[in-house]
Amino acid sequence: MSVDVRSTFEALEPLDLKKCNTVGELVRAMSKCSFVARMIGEVTETLHQWIRKLKGDEIPIYPNFPSDLRWLFEDSIQSSGKWRVMRWPELRFDTPLLIVGRFGEEREDGLFQCSPENTIFINREGLCIPGEVQDGYFPNVVFEDPRFVLPVISAALDEWLGFKTWTVTELFKTLSLYGGVAAEVVEGARVLKTMIDDPECTVFMTASGAMTIAQLDYLFCDMIEGGMIQYLATTGALMAHGLVKNAGCRQFKHRPEHGDELYAKQKINRVTDTLEPEENFDQVDEVMNVVLERLSQSCGTIGPSLLHREIGRYLADQFPHEQGILKSAYEHHIPVCVPAFVDSELGNDVFCYNALGCRQVVMDMGKDSQLLMDLALQSKKMGIFSIGGGVPRNNTQNVAPLIEIYKARLGRNDLPDRQFTYGCRICPDPMWHGHLSGCSYSENESWRKMKNVRTSGNFAEIHADATATWPFILKWVMENCKNRG
Repeated sequence: MSVDVRSTFEALEPLDLKKCNTVGELVRAMSKCSFVARMIGEVTETLHQWIRKLKGDEIPIYPNFPSDLRWLFEDSIQSSGKWRVMRWPELRFDTPLLIVGRFGEEREDGLFQCSPENTIFINREGLCIPGEVQDGYFPNVVFEDPRFVLPVISAALDEWLGFKTWTVTELFKTLSLYGGVAAEVVEGARVLKTMIDDPECTVFMTASGAMTIAQLDYLFCDMIEGGMIQYLATTGALMAHGLVKNAGCRQFKHRPEHGDELYAKQKINRVTDTLEPEENFDQVDEVMNVVLERLSQSCGTIGPSLLHREIGRYLADQFPHEQGILKSAYEHHIPVCVPAFVDSELGNDVFCYNALGCRQVVMDMGKDSQLLMDLALQSKKMGIFSIGGGVPRNNTQNVAPLIEIYKARLGRNDLPDRQFTYGCRICPDPMWHGHLSGCSYSENESWRKMKNVRTSGNFAEIHADATATWPFILKWVMENCKNRG
């Protein structure tokens, strides 16, 4: 009989920006999250350990980075005494080594001689020692643009080593110098702040990807409670994993020594580098049964936003001291729509409830389409902030052609046209893959969804992982934005 591995798990912690006043505090908190956020946090901790262990010796860096990043090394990193940039003939492979950027095949034989424990790779291409990275396990790597990652790591280490304490606002004053994702993050934060500060703008937020199991739930709450958004559309999975934590359950770090076959036997679900025990969903099912029973007695046909409102009401009553997206949305009257509702644990719960009971709760997606259209028509201006792409983003942006078609087919020429005046999205997908997650704002303008994309300065696209960049963008906005809550 196999031993239950749950006792070996390391629990993850939700990222709380209100408790992170400096870049160093934020990076340390990211090490308890998932995906690229954890990569940045854990690599920074490893570098910190190396520096302390070397007792003043410099960590060699083998760089192949864009020229924009050289300013950081020449003016900041080397002057702090933490690093020494080395060229290929100088390298030794038996000491700790930081390898930045791409490298060609002619360097692989040498670099791959390094010990994975003593070598850190930072690049966007997934380059590292063969076998170092496994399915859902990413030690000593950060697969994101070094032009963003290195300034963040350097600022955190400045603080941890006692050189200087950086706020996110101070970091942003230098980030745009490095180009690439670093400059995109600064521009995206500016556009997001502009739409939030505009009193005539209704901000629609969309989110896909594993943002809640990545431990970024509280970032949604910050935006809701700070009056930064007036509408939220997400995937069903994002809401289900968020509900788990709001109900008092925990999620955990994956370690490769266990393996998915063992996880399957013990009913432990893996999401890349994160674990969701099945019993967490049993807790969610208990919440859902109470809420669905109430709804079935009062109204048989609903939209997902009404279900989420009633879940939020239940959470506010039963878990008043826990923080969560649906609870915050209920308390601040923000509709939460899931346009692909059946593709989720909550969709499974509704289906099974209807199969087991005499009363039915029927999902009518048209109700939320009406809600979206009504909110758009009531808005003087519209802005959209998107994490990822997928159905939430496309469905929300579709409100513009929906209104256009509705007017034409129903003869409602009394209704105004609507387009988004502002847009900021964080999504690594390139446009040439041809799917909607990579669709540019400029392409959306051809569908009459966006207004003056190239000329207004009101649209920004950040081609990066959201777990790495969104915390910094939102923290900067929280430090600099007017509060509309």
